[in-house]
Amino acid sequence: MMDYTKLSLPEITTAIRDVAEDARITFGALEDKQLNWKPDEARWSVAQCFDHLVTSNRLLVDQAKSALAHPPTSIWQRLPLWPAMFGRLLVSTQGPKVGRKYVAHSTATPASRIRPDIIPRFVDQHRELEAWTGVLDERTAKQAILISPFARAITYSVLDGLRLLVAHDHRHFEQARRVLDALPR
Repeated sequence: MMDYTKLSLPEITTAIRDVAEDARITFGALEDKQLNWKPDEARWSVAQCFDHLVTSNRLLVDQAKSALAHPPTSIWQRLPLWPAMFGRLLVSTQGPKVGRKYVAHSTATPASRIRPDIIPRFVDQHRELEAWTGVLDERTAKQAILISPFARAITYSVLDGLRLLVAHDHRHFEQARRVLDALPR
């Protein structure tokens, strides 16, 4: 089992590339009806899992880029132990083997029906992320503190944000795989 809390920047870049390729191979040939099928009304479809990832990843990366471009403005960003504590905690709660369910923030809750191009959009987003993380300096990413796009009092390093992104990707990839396994043949 991967320890997401300790991923290096090169490992993050590789994980971003790999999950995009796995998504393309596993879900890329699904048709609209298959992508949007839900086992029941309380669970997400494959398309909703990936739409949630595309949205939440975009929000997180926007905050990361802002943190890298601008000095800290929030008290929460400047507290010495706060970002490290939250970063590690959040990353450890988002992997695919974590049993607890969470409610998606309203800004990242998917619509009930998603366009059938969601897998190519996810793959394209990850190709851009792979290129961006491939040129980031790990020390800079570790020192830059971002504000969570979902809760202003939660801050963590850009590096932990990228670790969170990878863990979260794997969590919802596995959720989508379970939906695919339940899909009527």
